[in-house]
Amino acid sequence: MKQSFIIILIIIFSALPYGNLYAQTLEDNAPLAERMATLVFQIAIILIAAWGGEQIFKKLRLPTVLGELVAGIIIGPFLLGAIALPGFPDGLFSITGSFPISYELYSFATIASIVLLFLIGLETDINTFLRFSFAGSCVGIGGVLGSFILGDLVTVWFSQMVFDSAYGFTDTIPLFLGVLSTATSVGISATILSRQRKIDSPEGVTILSAAIIDDVLGIIILAVVIGIIKSGNVEWVTVGKIAGRAVGVWIGFMLLGFFFARKISAGLKRFKDTHTIAVMSFALALLLAGIFEKSGLAMIIGAYIMGLTLSRTDLTYLLQNNLAVFYRFFVPIFFCVMGMLIDVRAIFDGRIILFALVYTALAIVAKLAGCGLPALLLNFNLRGAARIGVGMIPRGEVALIIAGIGLSSGILSPDAFSVAVIMTFLTTLIAPPIFSRMIDKEGEVLRKPPRLISGNKYIAYEFPNRETAELLLTKIIDAFKNEGFYVNLLDIRRQLYGIRKEDSFISIQFTPKKIIFDCREEDVSFIHTLFYEALAHLQRTIRQLQSLTYREDIGKKIFQDSVNHKPGVNGKDRGLLTRLFTPNAVEYNLQGGDKEEVLRELVQLFIDSGELLHTDREEAFNLILSRENDISTGMQSGIAFPHARTGLVKRMKTVMGINKSGVDFNSLDKLPSRIFIASLIPADQPEPYLKMMSTMSRFLSEKENRARLIACESNRELYEVFSELGG
Repeated sequence: MKQSFIIILIIIFSALPYGNLYAQTLEDNAPLAERMATLVFQIAIILIAAWGGEQIFKKLRLPTVLGELVAGIIIGPFLLGAIALPGFPDGLFSITGSFPISYELYSFATIASIVLLFLIGLETDINTFLRFSFAGSCVGIGGVLGSFILGDLVTVWFSQMVFDSAYGFTDTIPLFLGVLSTATSVGISATILSRQRKIDSPEGVTILSAAIIDDVLGIIILAVVIGIIKSGNVEWVTVGKIAGRAVGVWIGFMLLGFFFARKISAGLKRFKDTHTIAVMSFALALLLAGIFEKSGLAMIIGAYIMGLTLSRTDLTYLLQNNLAVFYRFFVPIFFCVMGMLIDVRAIFDGRIILFALVYTALAIVAKLAGCGLPALLLNFNLRGAARIGVGMIPRGEVALIIAGIGLSSGILSPDAFSVAVIMTFLTTLIAPPIFSRMIDKEGEVLRKPPRLISGNKYIAYEFPNRETAELLLTKIIDAFKNEGFYVNLLDIRRQLYGIRKEDSFISIQFTPKKIIFDCREEDVSFIHTLFYEALAHLQRTIRQLQSLTYREDIGKKIFQDSVNHKPGVNGKDRGLLTRLFTPNAVEYNLQGGDKEEVLRELVQLFIDSGELLHTDREEAFNLILSRENDISTGMQSGIAFPHARTGLVKRMKTVMGINKSGVDFNSLDKLPSRIFIASLIPADQPEPYLKMMSTMSRFLSEKENRARLIACESNRELYEVFSELGG
């Protein structure tokens, strides 16, 4: 495998120098072909580097967003990206103009920011958003005012030292750095909130709404500042028109989205195919993003509003699931590209780094105070206000977009741009780990709990075992789909499902012996009726299964097929067998005279070998016995596989016992069982057991193997014989 990989790399790098020859044969299209080839390589390297950064920061228990940013810095044009490579004499990410990266790559980052904000809008609960919109407005305005004033003033204070010119409050660079300081990274904070499932929490929705308002106000101020710069003076009539148009577009599309949400959803459903629905919804997000950009606002705000609009419909989770691959592809590109914009060489200039550190410190203070204090006055306690303040600290996508606008338009000097990106990086590096730990802790964030608009009802159905619950869950989900509901798995670990149709939203929580519905009061009768019908359908299915006459034939084929094809096991399977048992997990001489006694001995073997706690003895025994009562695990040729699925173990545990006299286990061939392979299987991981049972069936299909195991006279001998045969 390693040799093949090395050969492939040699071929690739040998071919790289000939890329230019190929491009030159395309005459007029040669420059375009070269740029596209470079872009393809860049995207590939970015995706690989972003994944590596994610994995490293995940192990460090830091937000993976930071890993993607750091990966971008490392492979970017200011570090490794400038190193000459075969086919890329100036480096794969070399600086070709005034902007650190190519326009092609920046266009990918722009699309990625739209994907990010569109999906964040989809995740936002609109009712909670509206409930906290006033608080979000106050928090956002407070953060903008504090950040703009402090950002402008600190630039004025350091202007002589850094820029060799004494600037005033209304001069170009102070105004622009003041605007840039107002931005809040919706993407970074929202990604952390999303991954910890706190987007719909009071502080989460307040941060999101405040960040959006923050960015809207920041873009409005940016439009005003650019207008002032272009005109050379403050013309309040012009300023008022620019600001009025920006606010009108933002509020107008918000209201239109809320009013036409159902009609947009109905139009999308006409496409029938779920993948087409998802693609067309993203097309609408792109369309609205373009309209906002043309109106003087940021594209990401238009994408967020479209996501927020569709979050009110029953398509929410369908879109999230179908666009997940968009997220996994584009969003790492976005954060990597943002990292590439950071010129690490600026840290070697003492003046710039001093200014950047003070600018960053005041940017942090401005958000903490400007956002935290209004939150304290709006029903949040100190914990909630602190979370909101810290959550608003990270700059990021909007700040870097604004900085890029300033750099590309010639408003910002390279030194001012370096200060901006250092501040952006430091706030993004410092705040997210703190914010992540803060929201990970449980605790009330409001002084007074909000009054619920309509109380939800909880309906719980209990079952005798997990298998029955799983069967019925399948029937229930099918019944919802038949009624036109959209069913989505929200959290695979918690087995949480979201079910939506128009205004109805129902969640299902699955536990090993219980199915819990969370719904509106008006949906209670519907759920009881649906559950009753699903139960009746399951009972009919069970009666039909019981009437099958060839169940025993299927069980017998497990060993017959092994013998008829390839008896024994291959090398890979032998490795599995040698890892299956520990020396203490075997018993050569079980004494039980009936099924229950043997099962108790096997459970005790789990305990003696350290695979199970003593306190779990009875529960494990009852689970295995219950499984035996459903249908016997006695196969044929004297072999039985008693087992149970349980939450008592995190990975499969297996023991082996030999009963030389044999026990009636109601086996398929009606002969006594002598070899017992008992297993406890994690409730959510059945696959390893099926693999083990298949391998053991082939191993024990050989009569000589069975005879040697039964003939053993000590546990040590039994383990050694099994290891010899299995290895």
